[in-house]
Amino acid sequence: MEDRYAERLAELFPEAMQSARVETLDIPDVYEFMDKELIELLKIQVGTLIR
Repeated sequence: MEDRYAERLAELFPEAMQSARVETLDIPDVYEFMDKELIELLKIQVGTLIR
């Protein structure tokens, strides 16, 4: 998710977003479903959040 999508969620659901934790991974929305490069980027970015 890019920052602009998180901002849009906050606009659409302001009350829910007050208590939600949303992480933006700064991965551009240019990849196809199950793209191998995207999967590797996700592993790296998510791995830093769950350690």
